[in-house]
Amino acid sequence: MGEMTQTSLTRSILHRFSAAGAALASAALLALIFAGPAIAFCQAEISPAKSAAASKATSQGCSQVIEMAEPTKDGFAAALNQRGLVYEGKGELDCALVEFDRAIQLKPELSVLFSNRGNVYAEKGQFDSAIQDFQQAIRLDPDNAVAFNNLGSLHFNQSDVEQAITNYDRAISLKPDYAKAFVNRSGAYLSKGDPARALSDCNEAIRLKHEATDAHYNCGIAHMRLGDFPAAIGEFDKVIRQHPGFADAFNNRGNAFSLKKDFQRAIHDFDEAIRLKPGFVEAIYNRGLALCHTGQQDRAIEDFGMAIHLKPDNAQAFNNRGSLYVEKGELDLAIQDFDEAIRLRPDYADALRNRSIALQRKIAQGQVAQVSVTAAN
Repeated sequence: MGEMTQTSLTRSILHRFSAAGAALASAALLALIFAGPAIAFCQAEISPAKSAAASKATSQGCSQVIEMAEPTKDGFAAALNQRGLVYEGKGELDCALVEFDRAIQLKPELSVLFSNRGNVYAEKGQFDSAIQDFQQAIRLDPDNAVAFNNLGSLHFNQSDVEQAITNYDRAISLKPDYAKAFVNRSGAYLSKGDPARALSDCNEAIRLKHEATDAHYNCGIAHMRLGDFPAAIGEFDKVIRQHPGFADAFNNRGNAFSLKKDFQRAIHDFDEAIRLKPGFVEAIYNRGLALCHTGQQDRAIEDFGMAIHLKPDNAQAFNNRGSLYVEKGELDLAIQDFDEAIRLRPDYADALRNRSIALQRKIAQGQVAQVSVTAAN
């Protein structure tokens, strides 16, 4: 029997980097949220078996009888594995589990079967079962780089970054040309706050796999964290050329333009991100920040209001909208927003300071009576 196909999980790398809150004496709003998952391509790492069993393994019905010219236990297991992969690719995860279960009953000594079933458990959100399968895959084959990569991805998604890196290290030591593991480890380093090592891993992934969109995406985030905004923009340009419908890349390129103080181009990118992904709260919020810097207060207030509607616990949006109300002289509305920001984050220094500014202005305008209750807070 030829080698069975084995798939590798690529984490959905979600980074939401939030700078310090928007401090202002006169609405100097600088808080940026960098948001967006890296593209997750689930690809086979080993060539599929070229056999009569595999060619007959279709997904026309869960556990459909497999026709084989020469029925053997190995052949049936290979066909069931192949059909499980087909079901997984179609999103029919329960049927995929049935096929992998049957294959494991036939060949419980095959590491690849546990690795593939672990992928399905992970996609179903059954992480404990997935971890058990990947660990069994490694026990059966200590050199299974794909299983180490996938185990690392699960640990990452459970916020165990150090354990994730340990598993990615092992995957890379077993398979030094494993581009996907380098990308995944770069995401872990980003989450750990080590953009320099993340960038090194991204560049190695790109060297190994020229059109590595997920690697370019993480490179862009790493460059932003390192303060190299032109380089970040260049990386997001590459991602967008390859995937022009990727809203998160537009959002992050918009952030890089904002950090370069090129706010018009930032607004254009945020517009596109929102067009591609209606209700994209991070892009809406970020556009509001860019609009502030171009003097478009009313539009910025609308964006912060929309961000609040979509995410009512967004203390930064309340603080920023409140600061714009201060600029417009609408002090009661400003104080209401600062109060809500502080309710959501009692230690929110910027909102506390901004509310104090708004109260002082009301006092200066002779409106003490109207704010006495709020001032007591």
